[in-house]
Amino acid sequence: MDTFKNKKNRNIKLYICLMVGLVFISTVIMITDYNRKIFAQTEKAAEKDESKLNVINIHGREIGSVDTDGNVFNRYGKLIGSVDMEKGTIFNVSKIVIGKIDPNGKVFNQSDTVLGSVDTDGNVFNVSGRKVGIVNAGGNLIFIGGAARLLLLRGKR
Repeated sequence: MDTFKNKKNRNIKLYICLMVGLVFISTVIMITDYNRKIFAQTEKAAEKDESKLNVINIHGREIGSVDTDGNVFNRYGKLIGSVDMEKGTIFNVSKIVIGKIDPNGKVFNQSDTVLGSVDTDGNVFNVSGRKVGIVNAGGNLIFIGGAARLLLLRGKR
């Protein structure tokens, strides 16, 4: 009889351990899922609160911004390059020249190959003449933002 009682006690202990383990795993999964939802909401709020985004892709999504100093930022506010409007030179974040923009709005890469153009209304066109985005800014920021769209922000969505 003692053998049967030992097996029964062992089964009960095993059952209790299994239940505690399941409760623990369920709790960890719920906390992790909650943290993911909070992080996602925070990221969405950060994106929506950013009113300075003025470089927009063809689908209307804000993909970056330029400031009056010619600094270019991605949509999360990270500096990714700059444009010297006096000389029309475009730099990446490491201050390496990656292209230039002429006074007429044509954008060239470092090999002097035309990548596209920017008109005075802020429309940005690729080399084929297809509209790839817009810049909501005024004055020199239109050309800076257009150059940024073609060189620094291209392909980033």
